[in-house]
Amino acid sequence: MKKTQPNEVSPALLAYLQGFISDDRKVRFEEVLAERTRHITCVLENIVDAHNANAVIRTCECFGIQDVHVIENEHRFKAAKKVLQGAHKWLSIFKYKETESKSMDCIRALKAKGYKIVATSPHAGSIDIHELELNQPLALVMGQENIGISEVVKAEADVFVKIPMQGFTESLNISVAAAILLQEISSRLRRIETDNWKLSEIEKDEIRKEWTLKNIYRNELLIERFYQDQKNV
Repeated sequence: MKKTQPNEVSPALLAYLQGFISDDRKVRFEEVLAERTRHITCVLENIVDAHNANAVIRTCECFGIQDVHVIENEHRFKAAKKVLQGAHKWLSIFKYKETESKSMDCIRALKAKGYKIVATSPHAGSIDIHELELNQPLALVMGQENIGISEVVKAEADVFVKIPMQGFTESLNISVAAAILLQEISSRLRRIETDNWKLSEIEKDEIRKEWTLKNIYRNELLIERFYQDQKNV
């Protein structure tokens, strides 16, 4: 049977499927959706260590970041279940790997949606993370562990940010840096006296459908039963 997509799930089918999910889980869906945001998104560019990439994705889920963009150049992203702890099934993960200009494709797509490209860099010209303005959607780009962001990102970035540090060491592990940056930005965002950072009702509904499908084992059998019952009415 063809896999059902969220946009194919009607309100009636959604209500039917949610009958197989506990009330506690449905309440939790709504609590998490209320705090989800697309005002911030995270971009992982050619991350070498799969553990690092997976740790960042888990951090995004913890801080309510719905979308993650993964640019695969020489290094392919591999899900590590022990690190993710199921975090990826709650997120929308977009991969760029089919064309030569993967980084540019990603940046252009984000800019077309109104995102400001925020590149992480500890060098001169970077502003401290707490100085970053939050008045438009932000795409936080985390570069490769050894060389940082690519020349493409450097050229296309709207602003460069850094984490203030007082020691001799100039850099942090990428997963640690992402956790600090995302916690700072998301916390500040939630203190703003506006709900512009929250998901729209249409976005919530689409994600609610995705989560419902992912949380029912062999949902295709229930969907088949639903349509069969509809025919028999």
